[in-house]
Amino acid sequence: MWNTDFVFPSLLVLAVLLVFYFFRPRLPNRLNKAFLMLVVTDIVTILTDILATKADDHYQSLSIPLVSFLNLLYFAAFIARSLAFFQLTTVLLKLDHSGYSSRKYLMYLVFLVSEAIVLSSPMTGAVYSIDSAGYHRGPLYGVLMVNSFFYLLTGIILLIRFRRRIRRSTFVSALAYHLILIAGNAARIMFPQYLIMNVFCLLAILVIFLSFQNPDLYITDRGPAFNTRAFTEWLNDPLHRKDKRVLGFAIRNYNDERSMYGGTQMDQGLNLIIMYLVKKFPQCLLFYLRGGNFALAGADGADWEEIRRLISERFRSPWQAEGADLYLDATYVEIGLSGRTESSDRIVNTLIYALDKAGGSNDIEQTLMTEETLEEINRQIEVKRWLDKALEDDAVEVFLQPIVESRTMRAVAAEALARIRDDNGKLIAPGLFIPVAEKNGRINLLGEQVLRKVCAFLSEHSLKNAGVSWINVNLSPIQCMHSNLPSLFSSILKERAVPAEQIHLEITEESMINYAKQDQQIEDLLDCGFQISLDDYGSGFSNLHQVKKYAFSNIKLDMSIVWDYIRDRDALLPALVQAFRQMGFSITAEGIETREMADAMAGIGCDYLQGYYFSKPLPMDAFAEKYMRGLS
Repeated sequence: MWNTDFVFPSLLVLAVLLVFYFFRPRLPNRLNKAFLMLVVTDIVTILTDILATKADDHYQSLSIPLVSFLNLLYFAAFIARSLAFFQLTTVLLKLDHSGYSSRKYLMYLVFLVSEAIVLSSPMTGAVYSIDSAGYHRGPLYGVLMVNSFFYLLTGIILLIRFRRRIRRSTFVSALAYHLILIAGNAARIMFPQYLIMNVFCLLAILVIFLSFQNPDLYITDRGPAFNTRAFTEWLNDPLHRKDKRVLGFAIRNYNDERSMYGGTQMDQGLNLIIMYLVKKFPQCLLFYLRGGNFALAGADGADWEEIRRLISERFRSPWQAEGADLYLDATYVEIGLSGRTESSDRIVNTLIYALDKAGGSNDIEQTLMTEETLEEINRQIEVKRWLDKALEDDAVEVFLQPIVESRTMRAVAAEALARIRDDNGKLIAPGLFIPVAEKNGRINLLGEQVLRKVCAFLSEHSLKNAGVSWINVNLSPIQCMHSNLPSLFSSILKERAVPAEQIHLEITEESMINYAKQDQQIEDLLDCGFQISLDDYGSGFSNLHQVKKYAFSNIKLDMSIVWDYIRDRDALLPALVQAFRQMGFSITAEGIETREMADAMAGIGCDYLQGYYFSKPLPMDAFAEKYMRGLS
């Protein structure tokens, strides 16, 4: 006689879990399918276990073929359940068994051999036999335990091998349900008269459900829409990218609208939008990403133009929240998933980046971003990653470009230029990473690292009698807004005992737009002993009155007006240069690429020249070797 006290409660819990599973929104991904297959297989295993056990207990009143058939069903389901747990583990680890691999063959070979032994038992008695004396274990009964332990131990090995593919919490949960199943098999061996293995299987399934399958993990609190985690999980399955397209849209100026309408009413508005989308487009999956950003995912062949038109049309009417009508606008981003090889995180980040950019646009017309635009955003994300890595590793490089005296054509100074590299060691153009650094606030750390490395260079190479008198360090407009900039820069110079006169700071015209805020900052920098140059004159909005207002030591003419003068030598630039000289400024001409340009700019009174004609920016060591040899 077998004890079935533990079986029926397990079956009821599984039934409740299955009902709950079907009545909540769920993602149509491989993990969900694997979980559903596991639960169904476990229910079949429990039911056949109950039937086979009852038949074995009452074999005298039943036919031998019926008792044998019920045992056959149970043992076949038992082996299938072991495979189902293993398959779920491979899905968690994102192991693709769609192709031909030794792992795939081994996984099914063990299953097929075990099932073949079970199916042969009515004739061979390998696993069990039924006769007039009732149920008997066969000589190969242990194949059940061998099969089960094989899949469990293989699963643990795969978890350890591929643990970097998954989150730490996923690894811990997966390892936990494997250990629970091992304990269940051990309990089955030690207490064969109790049908206790099903309890351990139920515990393992509950761990899986709570860790990976709980619908609340994937549903946003804004309504019946999936969240960003669900979007990432959905994209993790390569099959979902095939012939699929995503239409994202963002509430324009979401933060401003939320401030105007209030959080409560805006949340109601989001719920109204989600309910509209769920009812209007049931053929699509709806995701609410964050910050007023939505994504509809569906077949590539759907009429996305019509879907976008319907959404736009609905946004022309107010969303009626309690106490207010919300007048909102939306802007759109569309992206095809077929053929895309990026990681799911990269696609999500690209889409959110694009939506944030589009949602903050002040354009009246709604915008549909192209694949080219998305590729550009993808590139900016890569640049941001390279920049963050360089800053975290203190790997920002400083190149020096000489500044020559126009009278002698000898290097008398240099400009420090920041450089970073990609994963392959290739230099990234400053025009790519400087705007990114300014936008995300990393420009302050970037500027600080550049100044520290310039000061380290100056402390290691004596400038006395070298002819090189100072090094220019650039300040971005964002840096100029940093309240403790003068004290920070002064402390860096003191650390290396570098005199302030050896550092000239270059401030662009753009940083002078907010004159009131710049006055005190420039005065404080001058009080610290720094000399300040106005960089890129002629490319911004400054005028002679503002230039005269500040105690600049040097005016650097932007290469655009230098090249214009070389092409059309009118009297404007020479007059401007003479005016600056009479005001007490020295003049540097940028963008010098030929001897003709150098002679021309020297002829109109420029004091210093800078450009590729003299040298491209050089790594610090190369600069020292070329211009300061023997002077260290």
